[in-house]
Amino acid sequence: MKNMKNIMLIALMALMIIPMSQQAQAQERKAEIKIEKREREPRRKPVNLRAMRDNDFSLVYKVVKNASFDDKKIDIIRVACIGNCFSSKQCARLLSLLSFDDNKIEALEIIAPRMIENEYYNKILKQFSFSSNREKAMKILMKR
Repeated sequence: MKNMKNIMLIALMALMIIPMSQQAQAQERKAEIKIEKREREPRRKPVNLRAMRDNDFSLVYKVVKNASFDDKKIDIIRVACIGNCFSSKQCARLLSLLSFDDNKIEALEIIAPRMIENEYYNKILKQFSFSSNREKAMKILMKR
C-alpha cells in the first residue's frame, strides 16, 4: 500500500510538472516569435520634410497664376504636390490665385497633406469668403 501511495504521488507530480514545462516552452516560443517579428520589421529612417524652396515655389506660383481657369490651376497644384511639401504661407498664396471658395477647398484638400507646419492657419482661413467654408477648411487642416 505504501508503495502504491508513493507511485501515485510520483505520478501526480510528474503530471503536474509536464504541463508546466510545456507551458514554459510555449511561452519561450512566443517570445522567440516576437523577437523574430521585431527583427524582420524594417527600421524607419527619420524623414526631414522641408517646404518647397522659394525659387521653386515662385516657378509654381507663376505657372498657376498664368493658367486660365481654376480647373487647370488645381491640376497644376496637384502635379506640384507630387514629391513636394508646402509651408502654410505658400499654401495661402496658392489659394489666393483661385476665384471661388469651392475650388479653394478642393485645392486645400490636395495641399493639406503635404503641409509641413501648422503655425499660420489664419492666413489660409483668410482666403475664404464665407464662414461655412472657413469651417470646412479648418476641418481639412485639422485632419492632416
